[in-house]
Amino acid sequence: MAKIGSFGNLVFSVSENTVKTFDKISWKTSAKYATHDRHIKRDVQEFLGPEPGSISFTMAFSVFHGTNPLSEVMKLNEMVNSGITGRLVLGGRVYGSYRWVISAVSAEMKRYDNHGNCWAATAQVTMKEYPKR
Repeated sequence: MAKIGSFGNLVFSVSENTVKTFDKISWKTSAKYATHDRHIKRDVQEFLGPEPGSISFTMAFSVFHGTNPLSEVMKLNEMVNSGITGRLVLGGRVYGSYRWVISAVSAEMKRYDNHGNCWAATAQVTMKEYPKR
């Protein structure tokens, strides 16, 4: 099994029997500014500091790729509901300044069999940076 990365107990990996990876990763960084109004002049921006970063990506699950789609989506939902924080490691590199939390998961159940078992699903995962206090 080739481990691509991890977030807590969520492991991104590929093997000849299982594919559990991410796609379309997007990392957003922004800053906080205050606007000061001035009479007959342009407003002045004051830098207040960095905002927590956010990362979003898509995960695809399929029984044909060795995963149970419903079980994987339920694991992600549990991570959102329990507020688990952890380091995000991809390719051996730690992302962010400290930890991350999964703030949202939007899942699309794509394929079912004739018994109502989910065969394929995708999940859009959004993570927010959880800075050190």
